[in-house]
Amino acid sequence: MTERDEGDRLTETDVLVVGGGVVGCCAAYYLARWGVDVAVIDRDGINGQASGVNAGSLHLMTVSRFFKSRDPLWVAGRNRLLPLVKAAVETWRELAGEVDRDIELVLDGGLMVAETEGQLRMLEEKAEEERSHGLNVDVVTGSDLGTIAPYVSDSVIGAAFCAKEGKVNPILATGAVARGAERAGARFLQGTELLALETDGAGFEARTSRGDIRCHRVIDAAGAGAGAVAAMVGVRLPIESHARHMNVTEAAPPLIKHLVQHSDRMLSMKQAARGNVVIGGGWPAAFDTATGRPDVIKKSIKGNLGVARSVVPGLGPLRLLRTWAGMLTLTPDGDAILGEVPGVPGFYLAVPPNPGFTGAPICGRLLAERIAGKSTTFDLEAFSVERF
Repeated sequence: MTERDEGDRLTETDVLVVGGGVVGCCAAYYLARWGVDVAVIDRDGINGQASGVNAGSLHLMTVSRFFKSRDPLWVAGRNRLLPLVKAAVETWRELAGEVDRDIELVLDGGLMVAETEGQLRMLEEKAEEERSHGLNVDVVTGSDLGTIAPYVSDSVIGAAFCAKEGKVNPILATGAVARGAERAGARFLQGTELLALETDGAGFEARTSRGDIRCHRVIDAAGAGAGAVAAMVGVRLPIESHARHMNVTEAAPPLIKHLVQHSDRMLSMKQAARGNVVIGGGWPAAFDTATGRPDVIKKSIKGNLGVARSVVPGLGPLRLLRTWAGMLTLTPDGDAILGEVPGVPGFYLAVPPNPGFTGAPICGRLLAERIAGKSTTFDLEAFSVERF
């Protein structure tokens, strides 16, 4: 990746992508490959915010707390989300074969564990719903579980197993996609903050910290800042951002083969290619209003590691190497918000679903398909902001 300098200021483009995270980079990658003039701006650097602090989990199974909700919005969202994330993992697989380096994509399967009979019954109900959408999920117990995952604690009485879940290295992946986009002709302006966005009937005038940019279309892929970007053109985006906590241990010999979640407790973990175990699952972090960035809190460090060790006792001897916090952006139904905003021609929303890193490439690709005039893999109307 190269960064354009102050003397080489961009003044015009067909499509301006606001946000250099994984969704924005994927949109630029496909647009550029299909011959569309595209530029990406980010106030920090490529992969500098949520995408860069993401754990890189590739989730297919529905998160248990979403399954338990009977809110009609959530139920409808689940029905849309399962086909979307299935396509997303396949898109990750395709990207892994196209980019210029190994992004450490591994699809060894995922487990969602249960420690009580009630949790196990819930997993069986959830697996039945997931299978109805074509996702192969089996609930395993006893010796079958021991064969698949001998590393789990005796307190784990069963688990839902999905063979197609996995992981990717988020630092390597987003950078590789961005370089692929740049090779195809996309332009990247890092350290470029969007200050204002105005429509004039023929397109948009973007006022940035490095000068004005005229464009015909805009993709709002700004993550936690997407609401502020949308507000510049009078669009209310119903999203909430939450600070969430992550841990990583020192490197260890192979221990955890799968992406592991818990059916009722906050836990998501996996072992990276270098042996480090990345542990998260939604524990809260603080938000520093002075710096505008999230920060870790001691309670989440202890709580998150405690749950992880109760599920995988072999983690006990490992030292904690680093903790960090990032922002998670949620929609009212946990699903993506994609497509052109009615009443604001040329302004496209690119908000990924709750499993944001999983869904990023398909979200970027769907928008690129629509803008480039190709037939879209999914009906984008189902993901319109107007459903709220």
